Amino acid sequence: MESMVGEKIYNNKQNSKNRIQLVLVLFFLVFHLDCIETSQDLEKIAVDLTRELANKKTEKFGQFPQDKFLLQSYWKKNPGRFSGLERKDRWWNSQITFNTDRELFVNESKDSILIPPTTSSNSKISKLKIEFPRGSYRLELNLGILSDRISSNPHIGGILTISTGKLLLREIKLDQNFHETWKKFSLDLITSKDIIFEWESTNSYLVLGKPLLYTKTKSRNPNVILIVIDSARKDFLPDYGFAHHITPNISAIAKESIVFENPFSNGNWTKPSMISFFHSEYASNLGINNLWFATLPENKKTFYKTGIPSISEVFRRNGYETKSIMNNVFFLDYTTVGVDLGFHDVYQVGKDIEDTPILTNAAIQFVRENKNKQYFLHFNLNTPHGGYAPPLEFMQELRNIISDNDLYKFEAPIRRYMGELVYTDSEIGRLMEELKNLGQYEETMIIITGDHGELFDPKHDRHSRYILQGLYGHGESHFDEEINVPYIIKLPKSMQKDWRSNSTSQRRIPGQSSLLSLTPTVLGLAKLDKEIYKYRGVDYSKCIIQNTECPKEDTIYTEGRMSESIRTEDYKYIRRYQGYTSIVNGESDERIIMPEEYYDLKADPKEYHNLAQYQYIQEDELTLDSHSKPKNPNESKIQIARKNLDTGNFLRKNRFHIHLPACTQSNNANCRYNLSAYIPGGIYKVESPSEFNVVGSSSKSLTISGNIENSSARIKIHTVNANASWSGQISRDGYSMNYLLGRWGLFSKDYRITGEPDFMISGSDPIGFENSKIPWVYNDARLSGESSSETDSAMADEVRKILESWGYIHE
Repeated sequence: MESMVGEKIYNNKQNSKNRIQLVLVLFFLVFHLDCIETSQDLEKIAVDLTRELANKKTEKFGQFPQDKFLLQSYWKKNPGRFSGLERKDRWWNSQITFNTDRELFVNESKDSILIPPTTSSNSKISKLKIEFPRGSYRLELNLGILSDRISSNPHIGGILTISTGKLLLREIKLDQNFHETWKKFSLDLITSKDIIFEWESTNSYLVLGKPLLYTKTKSRNPNVILIVIDSARKDFLPDYGFAHHITPNISAIAKESIVFENPFSNGNWTKPSMISFFHSEYASNLGINNLWFATLPENKKTFYKTGIPSISEVFRRNGYETKSIMNNVFFLDYTTVGVDLGFHDVYQVGKDIEDTPILTNAAIQFVRENKNKQYFLHFNLNTPHGGYAPPLEFMQELRNIISDNDLYKFEAPIRRYMGELVYTDSEIGRLMEELKNLGQYEETMIIITGDHGELFDPKHDRHSRYILQGLYGHGESHFDEEINVPYIIKLPKSMQKDWRSNSTSQRRIPGQSSLLSLTPTVLGLAKLDKEIYKYRGVDYSKCIIQNTECPKEDTIYTEGRMSESIRTEDYKYIRRYQGYTSIVNGESDERIIMPEEYYDLKADPKEYHNLAQYQYIQEDELTLDSHSKPKNPNESKIQIARKNLDTGNFLRKNRFHIHLPACTQSNNANCRYNLSAYIPGGIYKVESPSEFNVVGSSSKSLTISGNIENSSARIKIHTVNANASWSGQISRDGYSMNYLLGRWGLFSKDYRITGEPDFMISGSDPIGFENSKIPWVYNDARLSGESSSETDSAMADEVRKILESWGYIHE
């Protein structure tokens, strides 16, 4: 009996143990199956060869000209901006662009290794050796050559040999057929730990475009396609309430996507908008001018120093092949209007309307060729950008969708705009169909958005005629129709299980949001959250994945051409920079003064009634002083909005600090200062004591005057651009004064002084600045990042004493 009880206890224990083991096995199987479901076998970049050029183990033998411009006859190039190479070696990594179709203006730009020809002073063969962890790889690159001598010598070219260790892998002869064209090349490397390129030529540069080493791996990260539709208004898509189904392909994607209900761009034209959402930072804070197309050297210098990685750069660092397919010159550095965002490859078509199917064909070709690779594709369609000229068949398709009775309620330009939307939707449909044919659609993350909207309402036609007109254009206002854009994210199917169990497969995120959130949100959804830089934008990925309530964006900031705005759920406040407050009212064709606008969005959702206009109708355009303005009954609301803009820390600007000493001389303790200044960087705003009067004579010039008594005064002039140049004159009680400049406080007897940027910069108040008995001016370089440290300030004080002993400074 006792043994039977013992046996029963033993059996129960054994059964319990078996059950526990079964549960563990089932748990393992579920977890393992989940891993299988969400991972895929892909080729991922193991070694990005252009990024290895600055590695100390990399050996480079070859000489670039240091005393003259490289390849003077070829201007579509620039040094690589992310290589980390020293200046003398900067051309080893170059962004090289070839015009591969002159009729359609097709430019194919690749992040490249540039190997120089042999020179008389360097008889050795030019050589590059890059080391990497031992393993098996697949080398892929694009071969090309460049030469200044092709017009005088058709026999250009050379011999390229590729080796690993002492093993010769390939010898290739490149002739004039490789000149300014890309030819694909691939090679398998078996158990290699280095690769050696040797180039023998007397007259040609070798270009290795997009040289990459791939290895196969299991990846839990999805491929990502970012589709940007130029000038896409949210309210013309059925998924945002438009009555007519003119975009069925976008709607099909939206039905299984995350849809942001009220999204806004952070720029009202392409360059500031796209630069901002690619970096999750306002374009001005990256040094990018928000007025003209040109990107000046000072803008580029600031941009590349910020260290904020673009979304394409983060994907690249994580083994993704990155490509941009677009009609957009703002992502090409050599154009003088754009910057390099770190893509491996940029395909740009310059011809409008005809570009749309060509861009789609290029995108289809890319996804076909890279179906087994990890990639990030930026696909940017220029339609429906003005001037609205869709092919006739898409206007007919529009008429098939919308009855003539309804269609002709819209103005002719708007009908053509809708025709271009039909055209654009058709092209997106072609790409989606290809993804489905390749079996890639379900597991690819797809984002659809617009860079800005378009202004259609005649009541909103207020413009300065800088580049585009207001009506049927963009960049001149901050009305919702110009900045309210679509924002849709289709997740990979394996990531949808948490929220697709609901009654609908679509999830809508309520409230206003901004495209500043795009980069952190997409990186988080792509499971690269550990790589997320401390971006400014809101990261919605966690609330999307966990199916919880999402954070709110209470205030959205947007930049325009020399203007800015903030939007809350209750109001919108718009401010124009000094010198740009005179605008044309399109309805009346009258020029009016409108430095600011305020709209009550609850009472006036169409933004027709500017509550700030009351006090500006008859006012001098350039007067910034507010003491004599008539009382506005809405002033308290406007003051709150002004304060929210000023204290929101949206933009970081260079500032000129001007110290005006107290009036302690003679028997008069009260004196009057007058300051006139010319600021080449442009004037963003001025901080001055309330008793001072500020009057602007242009966008770069102003005068400041006011009385002070026993205490000194500080004035801060914020600049638009990162330019520390200065010219100014200071007088007290009618007498011109000399003053001190920059970190060293150099003294000049000239009444009008121009300070060189480096000389003017001090990261903090120079020693003696606050107590100086002489006016003092310096620039803090808060934006451009050239500020000096406290140690630099102390050194500057010592240098100043030396200069004083030499007679250059006379207090």
